[in-house]
Amino acid sequence: MLLALTGSEEGELVQALDAPGTGVRVVRRCADVPEVLAAAAAGLGAVAVLAADLPGVDRPTLARLRAAGVRTLLVAGAHDLDRCTALGADAVAPAGTAAATLADRVVALARTPGPAGGDPAPASHGPPPPPPTGAGDDEALGAADVDGVLPGDLPLEFGTGAAGAPITTVGMEARAERSGPTGALGEGRQEVDGEHPADLRSERPADPGEGALAGSDGAPSATTDGRVVVVWGPPGAPGRTTVAVTLAAELAAHGDALLVDADTEAPSVTQVLGLLDDASAIAVAARQASHGRLDAATLAGLCPVVDRRLRVLTGLTRADRWRELPAAALEVVWEAARRTSPWTVVDVGAGIEGDGGLDPTYGPQRHQATLSALAAADVLVVVGAGEPVGMRRLVLALAELADSSVVRGEVQRVVVVNRVRTSAAGPHPERSILEALARFAAVTDAVLVPDDRPAVDRAVLHGRTLTDAAPGSPARLALQRLAARLAGLPDPARRRRLGMARGR
Repeated sequence: MLLALTGSEEGELVQALDAPGTGVRVVRRCADVPEVLAAAAAGLGAVAVLAADLPGVDRPTLARLRAAGVRTLLVAGAHDLDRCTALGADAVAPAGTAAATLADRVVALARTPGPAGGDPAPASHGPPPPPPTGAGDDEALGAADVDGVLPGDLPLEFGTGAAGAPITTVGMEARAERSGPTGALGEGRQEVDGEHPADLRSERPADPGEGALAGSDGAPSATTDGRVVVVWGPPGAPGRTTVAVTLAAELAAHGDALLVDADTEAPSVTQVLGLLDDASAIAVAARQASHGRLDAATLAGLCPVVDRRLRVLTGLTRADRWRELPAAALEVVWEAARRTSPWTVVDVGAGIEGDGGLDPTYGPQRHQATLSALAAADVLVVVGAGEPVGMRRLVLALAELADSSVVRGEVQRVVVVNRVRTSAAGPHPERSILEALARFAAVTDAVLVPDDRPAVDRAVLHGRTLTDAAPGSPARLALQRLAARLAGLPDPARRRRLGMARGR
């Protein structure tokens, strides 16, 4: 056992735990959270009992303890029990609990079997469950390590080269089931540009529609769990942000949509939409989630409406602030976004590689935001550029994504080739691109977006979406058809042709 309590009950708890017949032993009485993390990383304990009012007790800290194989029990005041449960603790006990009762809960927690490094069981405030018969002490559980295999160098040129590894794409039909997100672990900071939002201690709404995203008229729109669409692609600026912004605007036409800028390498959604707010809303949301105070209503309050029913969660103001987006906090952000809006479109950076084999238990990972979003995705949109260099990068990125096992196998995957033009891909660019993807990546259902630089430039210049600035743009129409497919609606072009036929 590892103890870090601030009240007078610590001495009595030590005596109760070290009594003969308990099967447990207190190995370290820690003064603060860093000492608890150091002892957990050294493998000295299997259960940590922490006071909830200790500085640094937040969701990323509990995630780091869980990654080290240590279960946690938080001792909190009566007013703080729900917030501590939202932090992801294995168990929560009210302050003032008798030492003998608290010791029984600790022993029961130590003897409770569970998956290594997995999500803990929901914390409860009731009496401890009886220990299983014949169960021994719990052993330290380590986080599962998945070694991704980097794709080899493929001698590819546009239209020629050896065949690459096949990438299986999933159709466009809606997927009803989804599993909980996982991701790399990290830690966040307590302040973001000196901003401290109101200390809201919100609880999960009992009704699914409670706390839903408010529409343009200010009335909340009742929603069920929404879907998360992650827009990702290889490095080299293939147009991820343009696709994400336009796709979110098109999905907003079918209901509320939330656009999240989770790019920690080159965040630019605020510049594309002409937003003047210099604050990072996603950093504030991550901080609220780290302290167990984020729900759908709080998240909706951080997202201004920019275009009809489209809200935006602004990204980081600088790339060096990536540590403020720990994966443990972003997992809560994605779940709150599902309850906030039917559609959440997340713009992420290109990096998914590991940090040189560093254990996430010891600190944050550089691409933890991207990895967390990919792990939570219901739909993955992979964006590449329709030119020789961009196509090679796209094929390599698809192979790297398949080998890394970052995305769940049942995730709906869509390949989008952006900026398709004859000057870069030849006289028949659509046919050349489809043949190259089918040959080198086994992708046969890619979405091709024509290059319309004047329309895109005009939209960025005026700080508007492509949907609003150039509704007749070929690029906009291609992404409108993609949004309709994701929403399970008929092709808008076919509807227009039928309407014209009826008019004639």
